[in-house]
Amino acid sequence: MKILSMSGFIPEHISDTIRFTQYGGDRNISNYCGYASDFISRVMADDTIDGAVYPKSCDSTRILTSYLSECNKFLFQFGIPPYNVSGAKEHLACEIKAYKEAVEAHYGVRIDDIKERAEFINKRNEALRKTYEELDSLSYSDYMEKLHEMLEKPLAMQEWSGDIRKREKTGKRVYVVGSFLSDTRLAKIIEDASLTVAGDDLPESGRLVYSEPVETEGDIYLNIAGSILSMRPSPTQVSFKKTMDHDFESIRKKDVRGIIFLTQKYCEPYDYLYSVFSKEADKAGIPAVQIKVNGTEDTGKAALALEAFADMI
Repeated sequence: MKILSMSGFIPEHISDTIRFTQYGGDRNISNYCGYASDFISRVMADDTIDGAVYPKSCDSTRILTSYLSECNKFLFQFGIPPYNVSGAKEHLACEIKAYKEAVEAHYGVRIDDIKERAEFINKRNEALRKTYEELDSLSYSDYMEKLHEMLEKPLAMQEWSGDIRKREKTGKRVYVVGSFLSDTRLAKIIEDASLTVAGDDLPESGRLVYSEPVETEGDIYLNIAGSILSMRPSPTQVSFKKTMDHDFESIRKKDVRGIIFLTQKYCEPYDYLYSVFSKEADKAGIPAVQIKVNGTEDTGKAALALEAFADMI
């Protein structure tokens, strides 16, 4: 099976998936969230993909099944509960169990290695955390490229060596905010502007490495759900203030001089978050720049914007 997954809400503990990053073919939808549109396009057009799993976490993802229903492939959508509400963990645990049963029924397989997969993920994330904590002395583009390469492999092959190219620090320390960094060329553009990434809150990086490990004793579905819900909050699920408070705590600790805010075009939660985020940055005396891209392969005018931003800090 070759299932394309979207979002850090999808549990890797159940079965192997391919983490969606980019799509370079024709787009099926215009005037729509570029990331969601590209995900739909790849599922529908790529014959090597036989299934898709994705969350119900924002307006764009809620209607994914409507677009994909005619593709005759395995489809599963997670109903993601809001963080920190009564019954959230139990709800997500039921969704995870239903996902396991759906994979088993569709592909005719038996899944009996969830605890072993959880232990592997715990070790992988701990290795990632050690690298992340040294991020300001490493090449951010090398780190992101190797991270994406790893996430597209079967779980058993996701060994993280931490062998990332060293890079000389600059005084222009920045913090990267946003959704999944689908186009890793943006990381290279940030470095080429002589900026040093001291930290980020991206789903495949800062949010992943600080998720709580999964306990393998007790109800494994509840334990996986608890780990997923321990990640730094997404603006699609909680109040913008909660997301912002988590980020500014890291920004203060890391002595950040500037904030790079990455958004996909037509992604309303992140657009709204930026409007309040930039006001908080102004109060803190930290310049912020928004880089908005159309699709998963669009870097657009990012180089010019980031060069100008680097000159400010």
